[in-house]
Amino acid sequence: MLPQILLESQLNLFKFWFNGRVQDGLHHRNELYYRAQTVKTDQRSRLYQTACRLAERQAGIVVSTADNHCSLWISLRNQKLAVTSLQQSVYQPSADVSSEASKTSDFL
Repeated sequence: MLPQILLESQLNLFKFWFNGRVQDGLHHRNELYYRAQTVKTDQRSRLYQTACRLAERQAGIVVSTADNHCSLWISLRNQKLAVTSLQQSVYQPSADVSSEASKTSDFL
C-alpha cells in the first residue's frame, strides 16, 4: 500500500507533550499521527521512498507537503514504532532522509 500524500495547509495539526518536549501531531480520517521527520522539498523523493518502505510494513504512514518542506507522519496506533522513534527524537527538521531511514528501519 502506498502512503497518502496530503497538503499540509489543509490538515488538522496539533501539538502534544511527550518525552519532555512538544511534538507535532496530525488528525486525519479518525487517525492520529506524529511528525517523524521533515525535509526540504528538494529531498522529497527520498522521504517518499522511506514512507513507501514503512507503508509496506503496515506502519500507517502519511506524507504531507508544504511550500518549502515535506513531512513523514507515522500513526500513533503503531505503538512500537511511535514510542521508539519519539523517545529517540527522530523528528529533525531538514534531516537527511537516508540516515533517518536506517534508524527507522531498525525499529521495525
